Amino acid sequence: MCPKDSRQPASSHEDAHCLPAGSDRSWTRRDLLIRGGQTVAVAGLAAGAGWALYDPVGDAGLQRPEPVILKDYFAPVEYSPAAPRLAIGYGRPDQIDDPDAVLRMVTAAVGGLDEQGMGRFIARGDVVMVKPNVGFGRSPQIGATTNPQVVAAVVRLCLAAGASRVIVADNPIENPPACFAKSGIQAAAEAAGASVAIHSSVQDRPVQIRKEAPEARRGEALGTWPIFYPPLAAADKVIGVPVVKDHNLCNATITMKNWYGLLGGRRNQFHQAIHAIISDLGLMMKPTLVVIDGTRVMMRNGPTGGRLDDVRIGGVRGRPLVLAAVDQLAADSWCLQNLLGRDPAAVPYLDLAWQKFGDDPSRLVVPSWLEYEQQGKIVETTL
Repeated sequence: MCPKDSRQPASSHEDAHCLPAGSDRSWTRRDLLIRGGQTVAVAGLAAGAGWALYDPVGDAGLQRPEPVILKDYFAPVEYSPAAPRLAIGYGRPDQIDDPDAVLRMVTAAVGGLDEQGMGRFIARGDVVMVKPNVGFGRSPQIGATTNPQVVAAVVRLCLAAGASRVIVADNPIENPPACFAKSGIQAAAEAAGASVAIHSSVQDRPVQIRKEAPEARRGEALGTWPIFYPPLAAADKVIGVPVVKDHNLCNATITMKNWYGLLGGRRNQFHQAIHAIISDLGLMMKPTLVVIDGTRVMMRNGPTGGRLDDVRIGGVRGRPLVLAAVDQLAADSWCLQNLLGRDPAAVPYLDLAWQKFGDDPSRLVVPSWLEYEQQGKIVETTL
């Protein structure tokens, strides 16, 4: 029983709980043993739980997804060894934003490769991924992104050839939804009948570019790397649709540099080895076809530009054009010389690309467009 006068000390441990908070008291030996035992028990339980939850392996014990190897998107195409490799369709400067006029340019370019046109490359029922350059939130007039009417024309030709679905996809440098909107590419692609795939990091999958670790001394950058994978996985065919423009690090961004928009992860680190990464991207991708936008050419201050006087219609040719090709290396060398007015021999990624996949028997590839000119495998059509 508690004493009536709470100021009196408790006479035994039975009365200890009656003391007001903060009151002085004397601890008995039994109190200490009980409290000590409780503390040890709690500590023991905590230690046991910690041991049960401890993972001596850590993240290294997680099973990572197996890397995938991209398809050869050209392999299903039956293409004659005697057929042209590059074909150009020229238009008029006042027509580069006219959907019908641009469609005629693209049709002439693709038709210059084969009389069946897009039907040579796209089979009925194919799912087609179209990869434009949507890297920046700029209007089409700046020339930092692919002309949306060129993208729309490629979509229309694919659907006309029997494609069941066309996916327009890219992983822009700047905010992806804003880039697709400001460039006009989303609206044009959807109006033509395509769906648009906007990148997010959860869609990345590790893709094996080479089995061994890359060696910088050999101009290599990619071993296995996260790639914007769902559109590539769904696609039977892939068409690159880059714009031609100056680049302050690598001299030019055209076809092979356009595949940079497939990379996920911390891809900005590759700017320190830009020629190695561009040639590795050419190694990684075997596209069905490339259709290059040469309507507006950014001659300087690339890749972002920002001024209308950085841009020249048709580059040094002075006429807007679209180039279709089955050889991305030769296409890049042609555009460097004929649109940007630069010497391909001075651009290291072209030579690196030839070293990496020039002897691949599954590809149609030469180190320079001049070989095709000598062979009569370049077709030019003026509308």
